[in-house]
Amino acid sequence: MENMNDIVSLLLSSGGTVVMAVLFIIFLFYDRKDRKEKETQDKEERKLEREANNKILNELSASNRNIAESLNLLKTSIDTNNTEFRQHDERAIKEFSHIKEDLIILKERGEK
Repeated sequence: MENMNDIVSLLLSSGGTVVMAVLFIIFLFYDRKDRKEKETQDKEERKLEREANNKILNELSASNRNIAESLNLLKTSIDTNNTEFRQHDERAIKEFSHIKEDLIILKERGEK
């Protein structure tokens, strides 16, 4: 009990300066502790955000590869169709020339 009286009398004799200094030190301690906790929490959040972004980028990359492959298949299909159309046109022109020759022969026979 005497110790408490000594502490109280010391505080009262020193005045508000000591009380203010003690309060400042306590406030500073808790503020730094809160900042460290917040920094740790922010680091964890940034890490999770980076991981999520990396996952999204990987999915986009896979999607882009699939799109590129689909476009290549489409180009191949178009090239194949163009080749087939060209071949068909060439065969049709040959057949029409034969038909034209046959018509000329028939026309000549009809005129005789």
